[in-house]
Amino acid sequence: MQIAIPTDNENAIYHDNAYTAPKFSIYTIIIKNKTDISFSLQQIIYNPLSRLKCEDFDETQLKCSCDKEHASNLHHIYEHYSLLDLIAGCQYLLATRYCKNVIRSMKNGGILIYKIPPIIKNADNAIKNFLIGASFANTAQHIHHAS
Repeated sequence: MQIAIPTDNENAIYHDNAYTAPKFSIYTIIIKNKTDISFSLQQIIYNPLSRLKCEDFDETQLKCSCDKEHASNLHHIYEHYSLLDLIAGCQYLLATRYCKNVIRSMKNGGILIYKIPPIIKNADNAIKNFLIGASFANTAQHIHHAS
């Protein structure tokens, strides 16, 4: 399985809106059995949208708080689909922050989004968090709300 993680220029986890990330690290995860799991960095892809805008996104785009008019603008929506083209072939996008347009474009492209906590700073921990979370979600059969 392949996953994409948005990263900054120093290869740390990028915590703003994923589509504004300078780069994406693409990892391959191989799960042979529950005790034999490995992952490796396959490639780093530079985000052409970030380069085109010279990393000059406005605060609303970075923090996923575009107003309704901007979020429904076709050009703005298509910018998000460029991310789908960029990470094509991945099954998951691991990200801290993403807007509704990112959710919609990823869903339409068959890529699932896994939210990573903002306290995670490096890709190794993000992948381990993902693997633990996915494993727990797949094995939990009954979850009851405490009331």
